[in-house]
Amino acid sequence: MLLSQNLVYNNQEELVPVVIPDFIFERGRSVLRTSETKAAKGKQLDAYIAAKNVTRTVTITGTHSPEGAERINSKLSEERAAAIEKYYRAQMKKYDYQGMADEVKFILKPVVDDWSEFKNSLATYEGITSDQKSEYLNIINGGGSFEDQEKQMKKLKTYNKVFKDVYPGLRAAKTEILTIKDKKTDAEISVLAKQITAGQVKSDTLSFEELMYSATLTPSNEEKAAIYEAATKKGSHWNAHNNLGAAYIALAMENPARASEYAEKASAQLDIAAKMQETSEVHANLATISLWKGNPYKAYSHATKALQGANNDVTRGVNGVKGACEIYMANYSAAVSSTSSALATDVNLFNKGLAQLLNKDFSNASSSFAEASSKNSNMAIAYYGAAVAAARSGNGDAVVSNLTSAVRIDSSLKEKALTDLEFTKFATTESFRSALK
Repeated sequence: MLLSQNLVYNNQEELVPVVIPDFIFERGRSVLRTSETKAAKGKQLDAYIAAKNVTRTVTITGTHSPEGAERINSKLSEERAAAIEKYYRAQMKKYDYQGMADEVKFILKPVVDDWSEFKNSLATYEGITSDQKSEYLNIINGGGSFEDQEKQMKKLKTYNKVFKDVYPGLRAAKTEILTIKDKKTDAEISVLAKQITAGQVKSDTLSFEELMYSATLTPSNEEKAAIYEAATKKGSHWNAHNNLGAAYIALAMENPARASEYAEKASAQLDIAAKMQETSEVHANLATISLWKGNPYKAYSHATKALQGANNDVTRGVNGVKGACEIYMANYSAAVSSTSSALATDVNLFNKGLAQLLNKDFSNASSSFAEASSKNSNMAIAYYGAAVAAARSGNGDAVVSNLTSAVRIDSSLKEKALTDLEFTKFATTESFRSALK
């Protein structure tokens, strides 16, 4: 049971908003002034368009201030939004967008007779007191037509100040652009990760998230280990050490001759991860390595901690390790329960059958061994276990058929079966001896 913990990295297309500060219009007008386009906000929009960023939508919200001169012109908000669109399209033409311009969708949203922007602006305005602001909000919340509400506001002592300071900012057009977030392709990330591990480029060529993600793009555990090792050097990240430990465990399984070496490396990394943050993933991997080293009691302790607050995937994985520990600890009924809730791998199904066999549930043991061999047709020990379960049930035919399959896969099991006391009752039969020839 190996658990890697990767930060959520989205390699799919993502849209990010670019918000341009409001363009302000003169009272009652929708002409975009040169002073606005030459201001910092105009330069920001111009620079964005000049860069030819891949753009999906441009949403322009036109607004008006509440007083009659603005309100009675029902098309004013729409015309202000349209003025920004016209300017945007002119800039695309200036920078030779050609066919790219057709891919940009403009959404115009005129806002008419709506107090939302006024309330937002009033909330941040520092020119009047909170009590004076409440007077405006009481009028708005009191109901009535938009026109009547504005007339009531004119009677307030602070109206002229608000009209002068707040209203101009409401004669605006807001521009929000949705552009595609600049990302490296999976191929680029893979190449750069290999170059980082080879020392050919600096480690900051990829972000920590990108580097962790790159490990998922290779099937090689050696490459994964090299990548996670590089990731451990990019700050204090428990998941980098945890994943490096998991990669070392995988390498130990692949290389029996170096298993002890990799197991020690795994332990060191997982201990570092645990000191940084005790998570279900870390304890699950520590349980695996402890069981690997032959300490089922320590493995059981880690497995128990791993299950605390674990999600369903982690729980099913850890239960396989926990069940194996319980078999070693001769707690067979608990082992049956744990392995029954574990991932249905060939190893977990075999351990389930073994726990059932030792718990004297021979029928279910036979079924579990059969499931294990169905998952892995080369799992000789599963057929052998099924033969033992059949022997204890007194089913001679099943003993022979399962032993035949077991020794066909692993001939060393012939000698074991001939001396195994489980089969004493059948040892003298012709069919038994034929199966072990």
